[in-house]
Amino acid sequence: MNIQENVPLRPKTTMRIGGTARYFVELKTKEDVQEATAFATSHNIPIVVFGGGSNTIFADGEIEALVVRTTANAVQIENNCITVEAGKNLAMLINELAEQGLDLSPLTGIPGSVGGAIFGNAGQGPKGTWIDSFVESVTAYVDGKWKEFSRDECKLGYRNSIFKNQSQALAPVIWSTNLSIPTLPAAEIKAEIDRLLNKRFETQPHVKTAGSCFKATDETPAWGLIDEAGLHGLKIGDVQVSEKHANFLLNEGEASFEDAAAIVQKIRDSINQPLEVEMRFIKNDGLSLF
Repeated sequence: MNIQENVPLRPKTTMRIGGTARYFVELKTKEDVQEATAFATSHNIPIVVFGGGSNTIFADGEIEALVVRTTANAVQIENNCITVEAGKNLAMLINELAEQGLDLSPLTGIPGSVGGAIFGNAGQGPKGTWIDSFVESVTAYVDGKWKEFSRDECKLGYRNSIFKNQSQALAPVIWSTNLSIPTLPAAEIKAEIDRLLNKRFETQPHVKTAGSCFKATDETPAWGLIDEAGLHGLKIGDVQVSEKHANFLLNEGEASFEDAAAIVQKIRDSINQPLEVEMRFIKNDGLSLF
C-alpha cells in the first residue's frame, strides 16, 4: 500500500472542484483496506471513501483526512450470478454483461463505480429501477471487521443504504457485491442501453457536473420543486443550476466549494419543502457539510 501526501483532488472529480488530500491511497487488496483503516486510526483522521469522482465536492485547500479509492475491479460470473469488486466502473460492467446476455441495462447512464452505486443505491428516478433490485449481498469493512451483509441488512432505500448512515469518521469501505442479473438476448439489452443513453443525453447536462444534487423527502422530484421556485439557471459565482435539468449543478468556469455550498443553501432556503442534499460536500476536516 502506497500512501501519498498532498494529492490534488480537483482533477479526480467530475465537477472539477476541490483542493488536496492530506493523504491519499488506492485500495487494491483487502489487506490495503485494513492497513488504510489502521493508518487513519493511528493518525486520528477520518477516512473519506472516494469512488468514480461523481457526487462528491471537496473543499478548497487541504482535506485533513485519508482519502481512499478502491481500484479492485474483478468480475466473476457464474450463470446469472456475478461477484464484482467495488472499483469496477458501472458503465463498463453494464456493457460487458450485455455481451453475455446479462441485463443490467436499467442502470445505464449512471456515473461512477459499483461501490458508489451500492453506497447510494443508484437508480433511475424515484419510481425507476435501483441497484437493490439486483443485490444479493455486499462485503464491506466496517468498524475494523469484514462483514457480509445480506440484501436486507444493507437497508437499501431510495438513494440510501446502511453504509451511508455509518459514522463519518469510521466510513465503511465497500469491497464487493453479489448480484443476480436477469438474462435477455444481447441485442435487446444493447438496444435498451442505447435508448436510455439517448434519453439521458436529451434530458441531462453532460458537462462539469457532479450529478443529482438534491433528494426530495416526498414523491415530488427535487428538480420539480426547484423549477417551481423559479431557480433553474440561478448562478452564484461560477456554479449554476442547470437549465436543462434543475437538479444538476454546473461548474461554468473556476467554481469554488464556497460557490457550490452557497447555491445549495440558497435553493434550500427558497423552497418550503425539505430537500436533502444528496451530493457529498466534504469539508477541510474530512466531514460532510450538509
